[in-house]
Amino acid sequence: MRARLIRAAGSMLTVLLLTGCADEMVRFRSFRDPQIERLPNAQPVTVFRFADVRGEEGDHANPLLVGAVYNGVGMKTAKVMTPTPWPESLVEQLAAGFAQRGVQTVTVKDRVYAPGAAISTPLALGGEIHNFSTEGRWRDEWAHVSGIIRLYDRQGTLQVEKPINIRVRAVEAQSLEAVLNSAVNQFVRAVVTDPGVTQRLVASR
Repeated sequence: MRARLIRAAGSMLTVLLLTGCADEMVRFRSFRDPQIERLPNAQPVTVFRFADVRGEEGDHANPLLVGAVYNGVGMKTAKVMTPTPWPESLVEQLAAGFAQRGVQTVTVKDRVYAPGAAISTPLALGGEIHNFSTEGRWRDEWAHVSGIIRLYDRQGTLQVEKPINIRVRAVEAQSLEAVLNSAVNQFVRAVVTDPGVTQRLVASR
C-alpha cells in the first residue's frame, strides 16, 4: 500500500511539473477606434498615472504582473507579465484615445495627480485602478479592468468622478494578450467618451 501511495504521489508531482510552464508575456497594442467621434475645439488635458490599488487579483505593487494561468485543478502554472509597467501603458493608451477625439494631451507617467498640483493644461485626468488583469482557466480566458476616473480643473477642483468596470471573456480561441487588450481598449473608450468628461472637454475655456 505504501509503495502504491508513493508511486501515486510521484505521478502527481510529475503531472504538476509537466503542466507548469514559463511566464507568459503580453504586450499592449495602441488604442484605435475608427468609429470614435472627434471633438471640435476640445480643451487639452494632462493624463496622469493612475494609482494602483489592486488587490490579490492583480498582485498589487508589481506593475509588470497582470494575471495568471491555471491548470484544470485550479493551480497556478504561470504568471502573465508585461515588459513595461502597465500604469505607464495605460497613460499612453488614454493619450491615444484622446488624440483620436482630437484632444491634445500632456502625459505624466511617473506620478499620480495631487489636487492643486501645477499643470499646463485646463484639465487633469487621474484616478485609481482596482483591477487590471487577465486569467486563463481550463479553456476559459477573461480580463478585468476597473477603477475610478477623476477629472480636475486647473485649480484642482474635482469636475467628474466615475467608476468604470470592464469585463471581457474570450471569444473562440483568443489569446490572453488579445483578451486583455480588448478590455483595456473598452476601458479607454469608456473614459474618453464619457458624457461628463466630454462635457468638460468642450466647455468654454
